[in-house]
Parts: sequence; structure tokens; C-alpha cells
Amino acid sequence: MSKHTVALRAQTPSELMQLLRQTQEELATLRFQLANRQATNQARVETLRREIARLKTLLREDQLRRMG
Repeated sequence: MSKHTVALRAQTPSELMQLLRQTQEELATLRFQLANRQATNQARVETLRREIARLKTLLREDQLRRMG
């Protein structure tokens, strides 16, 4: 497990939700910039998508832990 994931696991669900919203907004902005040829870092899209997936996974794990 990466250091980043360990750090994310230490955060509360509300902090993770806030981080998820910020990351989704950044992804939307980056996609818009790429479409308008204002941004050049296309690899950042993949990084953000993985970050979103990681955050959603952690939130779902927390939800399942609280249920059972």
C-alpha cells in the first residue's frame, strides 16, 4: 500500500468526500482545458481518474465497515 493511500485512510469520510469533490472539479477543468488546447499535461487526466477511484473505494470500504 502506498504512503498516499495510508494517509488517505487516516482521514474522515467527510474529508474524503471533500477531497473527492475537489478532484472531480479539477478533472472537469482539465478536460475542458484539454478540449480548448489550453493544457498540455494529458497524463494528469489518468492520475486524477485513479485518485477518484481510490477515494470512492475508500469511502465504500468505510460504508461497508459501518454496516457490518
